[in-house]
Amino acid sequence: MNGRAQIFQLSTPWGGVMSLSVQDVNGPAGSSGGVNLEFNHLSETIYLDPVGKTIRQVGTISCTPTAASIQFQETQTVPGRFPSPPTQVSGNVTVNLAPSGGGLSFDTGILPATWNAASSTYSVNALLLNGFPMTGSYTVVTGGQTYTGSFSYTIRCSDNQGEASIFSTIWAAAYPSTIGLSLDGLGFSGFNTSAWFPSPGIVADFKAPNGFEIQLSPGTIDFPNGDNYEEAIVGQGEAFEWGGSIEPVNANNVGYGGMTILYQPQSVVVNANGTAVFAVTALSSSPLTYQWQLNGSNISGATSSILMISNVTPTNLGTYSVLIINDLAAATIGNAVLSMPPHIETPFTGAVTYMGQSPTLTVGAWGTPPLYYQWFEGGSPISDGTNQTLTLTDIQFTNAGFYSVVVSSALGSATNAPAQVVVEPVGVSLGLFPGIMIQGMIGDNYIIQSTTNLGGGNPWATVAHLTLTQPVQIWIDSNTDTALPGAGSPFYQVLAGH
Repeated sequence: MNGRAQIFQLSTPWGGVMSLSVQDVNGPAGSSGGVNLEFNHLSETIYLDPVGKTIRQVGTISCTPTAASIQFQETQTVPGRFPSPPTQVSGNVTVNLAPSGGGLSFDTGILPATWNAASSTYSVNALLLNGFPMTGSYTVVTGGQTYTGSFSYTIRCSDNQGEASIFSTIWAAAYPSTIGLSLDGLGFSGFNTSAWFPSPGIVADFKAPNGFEIQLSPGTIDFPNGDNYEEAIVGQGEAFEWGGSIEPVNANNVGYGGMTILYQPQSVVVNANGTAVFAVTALSSSPLTYQWQLNGSNISGATSSILMISNVTPTNLGTYSVLIINDLAAATIGNAVLSMPPHIETPFTGAVTYMGQSPTLTVGAWGTPPLYYQWFEGGSPISDGTNQTLTLTDIQFTNAGFYSVVVSSALGSATNAPAQVVVEPVGVSLGLFPGIMIQGMIGDNYIIQSTTNLGGGNPWATVAHLTLTQPVQIWIDSNTDTALPGAGSPFYQVLAGH
């Protein structure tokens, strides 16, 4: 045999299950759940180089469905501070598990192969020591807020305690049209109860502001091999069983030199200041280089197969793709969108104003547009309060109260807690002269009174009636000359007139 590396592909039945569990660490009994994903077939690409005598096996053990969910509801008691009693908080949890590429992905890397001319076979030590990468997401609804996040972990095999291999014998009699593969040697050598384990053991730990906390933990992987089972302990003391399917299996030649995309970047929804992860899995007989792009522009330093974005802000939202290049080709892969549910970044915290003024209430929100706003007064929606700002024109005493705003989009909503708007009858500023600066509404009448002793010896006396001719007006007490000896320092108060 001679020539350059050839690419072969195969698909064959494959059985097994994988599980994930979720629990509320502070919750009552029953605040947990689990889900199983069932595997149904193996898809694999083999790169065989007869000249260099090397082989690389990369594939995915697919599962149906490609995603599954865990859901549970609970109510827990949150302590209150005196004199408030404890409160009951309800929580709804949904965890979405979506393995990379719809299954467990593996890559043996480039391995040396030994040729046996008598049997026309290659043999290879195809140990799966690099593990299976897993990704997923969770959604928590509690306290009127919705939170989402992503998680990732790897099911790993410890090379000093146990090993498992994919196809280790390759028949090349029909090369280059097809090759045959055997599962010879598949399974564990040196049986040990800790050969396979998840890393990390807890893949997500989320705590809501009201104390509701969940943890996600990977569970078992079971690969049955007919009636012959080999078991090891994984994670939280659950069984692992590894095995194959029909053998030998034939793989068909699909060419050489190009690249094969096994897994494309997937769209994600991440809360403000959260972490987003995009990944691509590509195969090639020649080295690959990567360049991630946001909305068509290169991202500086983003040159690996995985892109992690920490502390997500609105500047990170958009469409992500990756340019992959090898010696013979270049391809832009992916049309993955990073989205964000509404988030109150700068809340409305209340206002103090004067009758007749026109204050503007403002809220600052993040999220994937379009964002929709609805302001409320005392819990009732304001008909024209549908913008980021709300102007209360010619405000009156009747407009005083608690105002809130809900920001929503197709991805959810966020609520600005009610904050008080206080309406004063008049604004008064005292100067270094026997006078007063009054803020109010033109045409309003005010009574000005004075006294020289706040101790109660002298009563308040009316010294003037004033009708405002402008929004801010200064009144001078012309009957008092503070420069005279013994004139004293009068005190003033302003009352609404009639």
